[in-house]
Amino acid sequence: MLGTVDRQGSLLGVDSLLSKLFEGDDSSFYARVAAHGDSLIRDEDFADCYAAGMGRPSIPPSLLMKTVLLQMRDDVSDREAARRAAKDLDWKRALGLEADDVAFHHTSLSVFRSRLLVNDGDERVLRATLERAVEAGLFPKKVLGIVDSTGVMGAAAVADTYTLLRQAIAKLGTAAGDRLTKRMRRTINRLCVNKARIDWADASARRRHLGELVELAKAVLAATAGDEDLAEARDLLVHIVDQDVDNEPADGGGPGIRQGVARDRVISVVDPDMRHGRKSSSRRVDGYKGHLITDHDTELVLGVAVTAANDPDGPEAAGLVAQAKDAGVPVTEVLGDTAYGDGDTRVAVEKADVKVTAKTQLPAPTGRFTKNDFTVDPEAPSAVCPAGQVATHTTRSRDHKGRPVTVLWFGPEVCGACPLRERCTTNPDGRSITLNFHEARLQAARAEQLRPSTRRKLRRRAIVERKLAEGKRHGMGKARYRGIRKVLLQQRLVAGMLNIKRLFAIDPAFAGAAPA
Repeated sequence: MLGTVDRQGSLLGVDSLLSKLFEGDDSSFYARVAAHGDSLIRDEDFADCYAAGMGRPSIPPSLLMKTVLLQMRDDVSDREAARRAAKDLDWKRALGLEADDVAFHHTSLSVFRSRLLVNDGDERVLRATLERAVEAGLFPKKVLGIVDSTGVMGAAAVADTYTLLRQAIAKLGTAAGDRLTKRMRRTINRLCVNKARIDWADASARRRHLGELVELAKAVLAATAGDEDLAEARDLLVHIVDQDVDNEPADGGGPGIRQGVARDRVISVVDPDMRHGRKSSSRRVDGYKGHLITDHDTELVLGVAVTAANDPDGPEAAGLVAQAKDAGVPVTEVLGDTAYGDGDTRVAVEKADVKVTAKTQLPAPTGRFTKNDFTVDPEAPSAVCPAGQVATHTTRSRDHKGRPVTVLWFGPEVCGACPLRERCTTNPDGRSITLNFHEARLQAARAEQLRPSTRRKLRRRAIVERKLAEGKRHGMGKARYRGIRKVLLQQRLVAGMLNIKRLFAIDPAFAGAAPA
């Protein structure tokens, strides 16, 4: 049953009992939460997380939510958060506790987060801050949103092939239990519970051990075939074997490690949602990618999302815009980097009547003329090369999504005698130009990005980097929990806390100096 806080407070609260201690301290985050937190975080907002009229009253969810937000702000563990709620006067003041209150055990925070997950209640503080800003008229009539992403380090360790196989087999074996023979369970215990005692510097010893693990994996999969209760553990083991093991290598010496990195490679059995990802050739992240949209003027976070680290940025833009609009924020345009400049992203966002302003992606450098060196008319269709030759002959092809696209060919009779041929193509059939499925839209975007006004606007995109840096100071760059849904919970809570900090600075109802 839902428990609620007493809005009248207590004469024994630290704010009253130790008032002299807090004289002149009205602008800190803790003081602002104590004074204004109840207007943003209310027990009734979480009523659906509790059974109505059944059981004893719960710990007030507003108290637990404030604690979680303080926890995110100070980037501390559950145990430390519970300790500070019991012994730290700043925390007690923010939570409205009496001086000798020990309000909850640290495990109550884990139970509360579970309730939020089950009831999709983890975004309510973020949404409440946006609704408050809309109500207070803090947003302009036309909001300019800025989108970006950042890497989120996963909470689980990245495992090598041998460890992945051992852990995946052990996981399936534990789930199967008595459905496996005693002999097979003993083999799993012998090979998978602990790291094998072999000479790991000996390549042939490693190869033999890999063969044992692969053979055991196949045996366990055969023994559990058709069991729907074990489908998740089976699928994970099958995925790991397929991605990392070459069952028929060229040397014929039995199973070997597959060369190269498989697409969408699982890197942890403990957290199978984690992936390898890169922001650049030199910056790798193992885990997830956090996506964020912020308002240019108020710098409030308007929405967040989480994907695997190897997922592209662009497809998340439309969902982020939808989050902002659902909260009543009148977004009319979004700024982004080149990751948001593709045609598919522009189409998806424009369906919500929102304009995308982002540079288009440049063609990969080849040492020869790129498509940008040609003058292309997608309506004709035709293309003019740097030598002044015109191509109108077309063929049909398909892009990476299977959609029909047009290919323009100059032909060997044009390219064969061209003095610029060596700087253009080595194809004996002549140079070809493939038109993007959204070619006309992308050409219009390229023309717009050359305008001085657009270039000035794109420079303002850097504001989102400041918001991402602030989020990372509060733990946004490292996952506290395992699994993509729980990482999203963390990102939403941090975003809600950042918005509360920002509202304390810009909302006239929370007048005073910005909170620390």
